Amino acid sequence: MNKDNILNDVMPRLISAEPGDSLLGMEILRGPYKGVTFTFKKFTVMKERLANGMVPTQFETVIHESPSGFKPDIAFDSYCSEILLSWLHFISTTNFEALLTTETKGIH
Repeated sequence: MNKDNILNDVMPRLISAEPGDSLLGMEILRGPYKGVTFTFKKFTVMKERLANGMVPTQFETVIHESPSGFKPDIAFDSYCSEILLSWLHFISTTNFEALLTTETKGIH
């Protein structure tokens, strides 16, 4: 992965939801939103395609942790969109065969 990839600035985190249930969240480790932990909610892929071939998406975020005074805004939404698109690209182009065939004993 390229060192300038935005995915290098986030760390996946399990966030407790209901008893016995967790959500996969993202903790931002570097950059303008350092210290913010969020999850994506209501992710939708739109049916139409843009002129440039991109498929529009809609999503909401839920903030679970943030520095004092943090207020999500349009710039934060754009940042989250970049994370989401980078993550979708990563999982679509990465071979997970070694990970899927490795025998583990629980979560590490």
